[in-house]
Amino acid sequence: MRKPRLPLRPALYLAGALYALYLIAGNVFLNTRIGVDTINRRPVTFHARWTWALTLWPGHIHARDPELGGQSRNVLWQVAATSAHGRIRLLPLLDRQLRFAPIEGNQVRVAIRRTSTTNVPPPWHRDAWRVAFDRIDTRSLRQVRIGRFVLEGEGNAQVRFIHQLRGGATEIEPSHLRLTDMRMRYGKQPLLHDARIDARFTLDPFTHELPTGVRKVNVAEGRVTLQGHTVPIALGANRQGATAGRLSVLDGHVSADFSLDHGQLAPGGTLQWNAPVAITDADGSQQHRRGQLDLAVQADGVAIHARVPPPPGERGAADANQFKADLRYASREVLPHDVPELLRRLSGTAAWRWHFASLRWIAPLLAAKPWLQLDGAGDIDGALNIDAGRLAPGSRVDIPRVALTADILDNVFAGDARAQGRVVAGSDGPRTVVDMTVDRFTLAPRADAAKPYLQGNALKLDLRSSADLATFGRQIIARLHFADATIPDLRSYNRYLPGESLRFLGGEGRLGSDFTIDGTGDVRAGRMQFSANAAQLALGVSRLRGDLHLETRLVRATRRGHAFDLEGFALRLDGMHVRGSDDPPWWARATLENGQLDWDKPMRLRGDVTLKMKDVSLLLSLFAERSAFPKWIASLIDAGQATARARVETQRGDFVLDRLTASNRRVDLLARLRVRDGQPRGDLYARWGVLGVGVALAGGKRDFHLLQARHWYEAQPDLLPPDAPVP
Repeated sequence: MRKPRLPLRPALYLAGALYALYLIAGNVFLNTRIGVDTINRRPVTFHARWTWALTLWPGHIHARDPELGGQSRNVLWQVAATSAHGRIRLLPLLDRQLRFAPIEGNQVRVAIRRTSTTNVPPPWHRDAWRVAFDRIDTRSLRQVRIGRFVLEGEGNAQVRFIHQLRGGATEIEPSHLRLTDMRMRYGKQPLLHDARIDARFTLDPFTHELPTGVRKVNVAEGRVTLQGHTVPIALGANRQGATAGRLSVLDGHVSADFSLDHGQLAPGGTLQWNAPVAITDADGSQQHRRGQLDLAVQADGVAIHARVPPPPGERGAADANQFKADLRYASREVLPHDVPELLRRLSGTAAWRWHFASLRWIAPLLAAKPWLQLDGAGDIDGALNIDAGRLAPGSRVDIPRVALTADILDNVFAGDARAQGRVVAGSDGPRTVVDMTVDRFTLAPRADAAKPYLQGNALKLDLRSSADLATFGRQIIARLHFADATIPDLRSYNRYLPGESLRFLGGEGRLGSDFTIDGTGDVRAGRMQFSANAAQLALGVSRLRGDLHLETRLVRATRRGHAFDLEGFALRLDGMHVRGSDDPPWWARATLENGQLDWDKPMRLRGDVTLKMKDVSLLLSLFAERSAFPKWIASLIDAGQATARARVETQRGDFVLDRLTASNRRVDLLARLRVRDGQPRGDLYARWGVLGVGVALAGGKRDFHLLQARHWYEAQPDLLPPDAPVP
């Protein structure tokens, strides 16, 4: 029996036609806007570009100048090559999986960086597509850029990973990267050259959210070996406060071999760095010495040894730059949970003497906020003994000279200081003590630091804190104190006074202060003493001249801003004269109860004042000249010592005395007075026996009330709320 003939020729024709149709359709798809627009539907999340591409059979792709990129949250990534070829597995497409068989690229460049904008993927669901690369292979890796770190050289890489779209998990399967003749730089600063790096790594499944940021190292496993030449460095800081920067003509070497196991270094890892260190000593001489850094990963932690030896010869170690540290980090974790935890794992000793072109970098170590600044060239001589992150007694730091500025209450103290730091034993454990002395200092407003208004000697700034390195800056308490500083012109204090209503017209003064300051630069408590002889004052319409002495204590209040409660406020006025008056000099004593001070501009003062005076002429002079009152009142103001009480407030252009009561052995006074921009306005009632008179003052005019004067006065409203606190 003869077998039936198969339709071979038609089948071949059909297969050829289908293949030709695929060639046309596939290559048209890849090389026209149809394919580009289809693949780049969400270009921010993922985009692909190429100059031209070719497909010869289903799943096969060859592309010229391919570039893949995208953004996940705030991370941008990009992979580019001169050419790439590979294929896509077709059957996994039925399971919503885009799986690439091995892909090979030429002249590959990789870049990863953060951006300020955030791209949030659509909500994830279990039907989201998965993208899988069985292997991305290149034998011509040229560049890897991570942030500002750039690695360039000749290398190869094999990377395998799986990613679930729409914010799903990513997994990196065993991968390998090798670069030879490598160069590493940070921005434009070279770090390594003629180097070799070999890295093998895997990452367990992770998402953008978990683990967060660099803590993805806790799901990583791998090994890195490195050999290369390092650039020589200049240890120290430049005049702008930047750390090491300039290079020497010499060369160094680094080698490293580390294994990582889910966030922990494996025992046996090492790092050795040895390079010339270009040093400029305090006398200007230049030295080139070999610096050495060794790290060894052991079963219970990491041993760290660092050396910069003194120069050979007779110059000796007493006055030359040198450094030595033997430290131990009691953990193999790459990333501690926070900086305090990192510091508490540190033990060992360090000793150094070093000259810096700028000491600006020290201040952030001393205070939580930059209220205290150190600058200028100087030497640091120190020796530390650290036990589990705490400084042990005997640790010391000496700075023979440093430019100091301290920003206190919107004013800046400045001068050249000597600093000495010690760790001393105490009943509650070791404490850190830093004493700074400024022989000559100035004080100027922060807004105009070039115009000091106070000059003094022997300013002391004493810092006290825990010996715990992790809490030193937060627990610091400072005491800044000085005495008998000179105020060349009292008018410089007018910015704190209520303008034309109360101000200095001239004179010199003396000031002493003692402030307690926390680590943020806020004053917790303080004491101030102010005195001036022959001071000239404008108080309302009166012009006064005499001696002043003021003393008060500040206690930080719970109100917002630089708010204080005043204790022990006492003001003395002696030998006071009113310009244009023939009256003999008078005196007054003022104390303040329930005093509240808001230092923030504009300064505001409020409280209950008690006045003891030679006579009541001062109170009447606030309203007008004595000749403006009836003669019987004018004749009574000199009738002996008077006592007055009032509610006082000064702010902006106002000086207010409200609910004032005053009396001497012959006359009683009641008054409400507001001096605004130098012009008084208010109400007064005076009584002598059965005689009484009321005076309303406004716009420089007086309106006398003789009938029912007391009733008229009591009908006038108070100027201040009865219990209004300073906000």
